[in-house]
Amino acid sequence: MSYSIVVRTGGVYGGLVVPRVRPSFKVSNSELIEFLRDRLRDREGTERPLATVYVPDPAGNYNVLVSYEYPGPDDVPTGDVLIRVPKGVYARFRPNGDYHDPAEDVWAQVDDATASAEITRAYREEIEIWTGPAELELFISILV
Repeated sequence: MSYSIVVRTGGVYGGLVVPRVRPSFKVSNSELIEFLRDRLRDREGTERPLATVYVPDPAGNYNVLVSYEYPGPDDVPTGDVLIRVPKGVYARFRPNGDYHDPAEDVWAQVDDATASAEITRAYREEIEIWTGPAELELFISILV
């Protein structure tokens, strides 16, 4: 397991939403999430990093936004769901090769780091950044 502690600046994300999920590699690899990623790629027509943003609601559930990051709210396409993720402290995980699937790899590292009390999750926004089919960074909000 390897991770680093980073401060991420805030960002504006716009895209397509799936309500009431539990952050995990199973969600990240689900057919519905893959379908939404494909729709965004088809619509955009260019290769740029895709984000999967897990956003908690007041009831303790998460909604996931399959999205792109935009410079500002006015740049988000009409009809897309828009969220603003505030600046925060995150544990950044990258695949280390323990699993063939990059999403399963990083989420397993999160489980290990949480179970061993190396990190304490804040249960705020959590962000997967996909820069390629197997190139992934996972940012887990943490308490410091």
